Amino acid sequence: MPLFTIDSGKCNMDGLCAAECPVGCIVFEKGELPVPHEKKQAYCLECGHCVAVCPSGAIELERFPGEAVRQIKDLRISQEQGEQFLRARRSVREFKKEPVSRDMLTSLLQTAEYCPSGHNARPTRWAVADSPDAVAKVAGAVVDWMWQEVEGETALSRALHLPGIVRAWDNGVDLVCRSAPALAVAYGAQKGITPCEDGVIAVTYLDLAASAAGLGGCWCGYVMAAAKHDRGVCNLLGVPEDCVVYGALLLGRPVRKFMAFPPRPEPDVHWV
Repeated sequence: MPLFTIDSGKCNMDGLCAAECPVGCIVFEKGELPVPHEKKQAYCLECGHCVAVCPSGAIELERFPGEAVRQIKDLRISQEQGEQFLRARRSVREFKKEPVSRDMLTSLLQTAEYCPSGHNARPTRWAVADSPDAVAKVAGAVVDWMWQEVEGETALSRALHLPGIVRAWDNGVDLVCRSAPALAVAYGAQKGITPCEDGVIAVTYLDLAASAAGLGGCWCGYVMAAAKHDRGVCNLLGVPEDCVVYGALLLGRPVRKFMAFPPRPEPDVHWV
């Protein structure tokens, strides 16, 4: 099967696809249609740059059948809009009791698939609790692990202030998952090109996508810590034994609106 097909009626023969390919999978000679490189096509990263750069939609990757979604021409936001969006993002720890639909979560996860990934490996997989009951079940499993740490008076228990978290849970207050309507946990293989970095970036993309959709997000460090130290939590999440959790994000509608950017120190930079 060829790496890609070219619609000769659409192709401008401009060579943009070949110029953009990061591993040289495409051969282009002036005045001719692009063709797959006989040897290098085996190293295709499936990044889709060739499809994205083609102005006429003439190329179709066989591994991703179907036409590319054409970009709206004036979609690019200004630097000012981008800065405002990024600075306005807040960690949300109190959520409205409104469900987040599975369709909404699916759409956000589809957007997160566009995040950068080492060699475009995209190793991140997801475990999602999409109801308050499911989130509470995960929180309960985390608290069970916390109890073991507290009873053992471990250094980790002291460092993470687990006695207070457990007492709050016993009093009906969830400081683990903050009674969030949804929880998305990113996991992947322990070994790979950059699996940890890929997972962190994927959760960050999900967080920003959620913010754009009017949701609030907060990284859930207690779920991440429990998954690192307790196999039972991983089993509940459906994380295979050869995989590890790289990030966890609480999701829901924020109770309050934020009206200003808080101050931040100047970046600590060493110019080389």
